[in-house]
Amino acid sequence: MKIGENEIFFTDTGGDKPALLMVHGIMMSHAVWKNQVTEFADTHRVVAVDLRGFGASTTTNPETTFEEHRDDLIAIVDALGLRDVSFIGWSMGGAIGQIVAAQNGSQFRQFVFVDTTPQLIADDAFAHALPGEAAQQLGGLLTQDFAAGCGAFCTMIAPENVQVAEQLTAIAAATDVGVAMTAFGTAGARNQLAELSQINAPTSIICGRNDAICFPAASEMMAQTIPGCRAGVTWIEHAGHAPFLTQPDAFNAALREII
Repeated sequence: MKIGENEIFFTDTGGDKPALLMVHGIMMSHAVWKNQVTEFADTHRVVAVDLRGFGASTTTNPETTFEEHRDDLIAIVDALGLRDVSFIGWSMGGAIGQIVAAQNGSQFRQFVFVDTTPQLIADDAFAHALPGEAAQQLGGLLTQDFAAGCGAFCTMIAPENVQVAEQLTAIAAATDVGVAMTAFGTAGARNQLAELSQINAPTSIICGRNDAICFPAASEMMAQTIPGCRAGVTWIEHAGHAPFLTQPDAFNAALREII
């Protein structure tokens, strides 16, 4: 779909069923949702998007804000005429989802935040995040050797499954370096704690019990803080940051209960 000066790619199973809008994380693409597209196409219209600059989507400017990603997603929902939309956002996609939920929540049936956080880098006000030293180390590795940095990052995402980590590394390594580094800078600098209190739409949170990227404590805090969240965190055991890939059966069962 042409949105402004950019071409935004997405897959769409079609039909007039309730919709799932699936949004990936940093340096990833719609391909991470392959198990969910297969699982839910019988009951839902599943739309999996490549965010601007990622996957097959283009960008004229690598400095894309979360608000610009939000605008792209809203444009897709409107143009496709999606109904009863559940926003499923993973990691950075979930952080973008927090902005959508806080500012455009009434346009969606519900939000499902998967292994995400309102703040990626820890500080004195928010300890449930990556230490600054760890983030700097990863950033340095990506700058010095992008492919090696992608491999290290994706091993952190899925340490429990080497094959999944390799699949994610291939997706990440295909990302434009400028887009990737700008996205890390944008995500790392944001604090969205204030937005959480503005989310009144029905919200659910799913998290891998062993997530080493967006800490489980952040998911617990979000469940306690978001007014629209009526239950605690749904935990996927024996899973890290990408439970929908490493534990797809357990994840799909949990998501089926929610939607």
